[in-house]
Amino acid sequence: MGVQRGFRSLVLGLLAGGSMAFSALAQEPVRGGTLVVGSFHGMQTLDPVRSNDLSERDVLYLLYNTLVRLDTDFSVKPELAESWRYENEGLRLILKLRPGVKFQDGTPVDAEAVKWNFDWRLNPDAKSPQRPALEASIKAVTVLDPLTVAVDTKVADPGLLGLLGQREGYMVSPTAVQRLGDDFGSRPVGSGPFILREWVRGNQLVVERNPNYWEAGKPYLDRIVMQNIAGSVVGLQRLRTGELDLIPTLTAQDVIPLRNVRDIKLDRAPANRWYSLQWQIDKPPFDNPLLRRAIAHAIDRKKLVDIIMLGQAPIAESPTPEGLWWQSPDVKSLPYDPAKARELLRQAGYPNGLSIAMASPQRTPDSQISEVIQDQLKAVGITVTLEPVSNAEFYPRTVRRQINFTPMNWTQRPDPDGLFRFLFYTNAAQNSTGYSNKEFDALLDQARALTDINARKPLYAKAQQIIVDDLPYVSLFFAVQYLARKDTVQGFTWIPDQIPRYRDVWKTAGR
Repeated sequence: MGVQRGFRSLVLGLLAGGSMAFSALAQEPVRGGTLVVGSFHGMQTLDPVRSNDLSERDVLYLLYNTLVRLDTDFSVKPELAESWRYENEGLRLILKLRPGVKFQDGTPVDAEAVKWNFDWRLNPDAKSPQRPALEASIKAVTVLDPLTVAVDTKVADPGLLGLLGQREGYMVSPTAVQRLGDDFGSRPVGSGPFILREWVRGNQLVVERNPNYWEAGKPYLDRIVMQNIAGSVVGLQRLRTGELDLIPTLTAQDVIPLRNVRDIKLDRAPANRWYSLQWQIDKPPFDNPLLRRAIAHAIDRKKLVDIIMLGQAPIAESPTPEGLWWQSPDVKSLPYDPAKARELLRQAGYPNGLSIAMASPQRTPDSQISEVIQDQLKAVGITVTLEPVSNAEFYPRTVRRQINFTPMNWTQRPDPDGLFRFLFYTNAAQNSTGYSNKEFDALLDQARALTDINARKPLYAKAQQIIVDDLPYVSLFFAVQYLARKDTVQGFTWIPDQIPRYRDVWKTAGR
């Protein structure tokens, strides 16, 4: 316990130090150079229309542009669409496109191409996991002129614009998709600042500067190399020796060895990534609500945070962290109560306990979470067998419902409808728990049709309490995450969704 407190004090002290932040002195970006990133990628495809895995998205932001972009405060800014307006009482979103932009194969990024992207995602043949969210909102997409697109919606949908700064808004070349078919995911063509040059699956991915990129003077870098690393220990060694320039996903424990390394800087992300446990509540044994409640009561989340996050991470009462407008302090999850857990186990039909398997993703902090949960459940009579799963296989297997009980994490979206509809709406693409609640679905549909935040907020509070009570997921904490970079790397800024963007990164001259 004394060691834990020492670690915590050390890291908190580091956070207060000037070495944790960018220099206050503004510097002019330098053009040229190669950025080598140590990553934990399990990428399956580089086709954003079919992308499901979070680990693919930092690469997708290099290859593609979205219709709009998300800023550091989750506000929506222009990207391919330079302006927009609403008509027909919020039922029509009109996007005015930036002139002169082309995909990397020379196809114009015009209104016809944007309409095609919407229509393709909505086409069942595309097999897009984004289709349910778009289909629930979009009625029709119309070309008004070569650079103007109208999106007519079934209800006023205030969350749609923010959605277009994420996977749903990546624009792909219609010409390339039609020519390459299923091979497009390995030979992507976007309008982004970088072009794919090499992809050795499970090993390395290389992108190079798009010489015809539409943003003047960008990108600054000539090349970005993504190298898969076996784990944070190996990655940090390579960072210190200069083999890597940057590692984007590190925990509070990971960064302790960097405390006296003068040429390495640490950038702390907003504590928005939601860590939880999920299970399939439409299959035994987790279709038993008493068992789900027993497990929730058996988890000491404060101890979990102390061990894994060195006490820094906020405990999660719901999927929503503080600071987002739809967070409600009234929503509370089940408290740690091992005696209550044992009683609920008895009521659930397990007076002598039970044995269950848990899939353990082989990455930090998921593997650590699995081990702590295993220990905590053992204390109330539940024997957990850990089944290691590789990063590449973990999420595809989860979506195919081949994994039942596992740690899970999700980043936030700029509108609550995004994450809530993805995970909890009946038959949604990412609803891997089998959860279905008509009252919850109705609350989401009602909130989506409103534009007044004050009217939407109580509906989302009620919806979140339903989730907390039904327990398709058990909320754990909002993770503290760090990016470690050599001091030659400049220009990186975190976005609240915690997906690293490297478009504006540059390296200092002569280093």
